[in-house]
Amino acid sequence: MTKTYSLIDEELKRTNGNISKVARALGLDYHALRERQARSRLGQKLGVHPAVGPEPSDISTLGRMGYEPNVIAVKRQGDTWPTKYADVLAAARVSFDAGTHEMFQTSDNGWVVQYLIPRLRPAGKRNFFSNMEYAF
Repeated sequence: MTKTYSLIDEELKRTNGNISKVARALGLDYHALRERQARSRLGQKLGVHPAVGPEPSDISTLGRMGYEPNVIAVKRQGDTWPTKYADVLAAARVSFDAGTHEMFQTSDNGWVVQYLIPRLRPAGKRNFFSNMEYAF
């Protein structure tokens, strides 16, 4: 947290959250401060928090209950997929386009978790990932 954010937070406490008073006292743009507070409240409401600590050695521990065996890759929110998962993700995309598997991802506690689940009945051939170019 920067010094400016600390000052803003202190002033918000002092004024009982009055954004207009805080903007005047600190010489900040009212609309920018209001937008910052809205983003902050949205983040708290959605439970978005940065990932803490290193990636676990067993990435399935980050998966949702019941889907742990289907976890294939993890990354921190906002980052690109790590190169160590490039082959696994490429194979998963081929399986998805073949219609034999479904892919989905969840985000919890700052981590994005990618899942690959086999379909009970294969779907028809798809062209979702086969038309994309990837950068790892």
